[in-house]
Amino acid sequence: MLLAAAAIAVAAALIGLERDRDGCQDATRAAFLASSGPDALLERRASALVDECRGAEPLEQIATGLSETHPRAATGLARAATAREPDSYVAWGVLAIAAPPREAAVAARRARALNPLSADASP
Repeated sequence: MLLAAAAIAVAAALIGLERDRDGCQDATRAAFLASSGPDALLERRASALVDECRGAEPLEQIATGLSETHPRAATGLARAATAREPDSYVAWGVLAIAAPPREAAVAARRARALNPLSADASP
């Protein structure tokens, strides 16, 4: 009986993880697609991405893609990535690429501090 209960608990946890992954993938896709639409839509999709995804990697990926065309959204995602993983060289490197000059300089210094052997702060 105890083994059956444990198996059910593990199955429920796996289903929850699968839903989380699917939600993050959907939010990532929606943010990418919104990059060709109005800024307000992109801002909402970027916010949903932060809500739906765990960790910094999905945020870093979309922020990198948006950094040239939508720096405001990219900066917001990169800030969220650094908040989630403050010791991530990649997160700080993405912020250094996306942020306004003053904030970018601070982020670049933080990235170099985390990875002193890097040629620059870019991931």
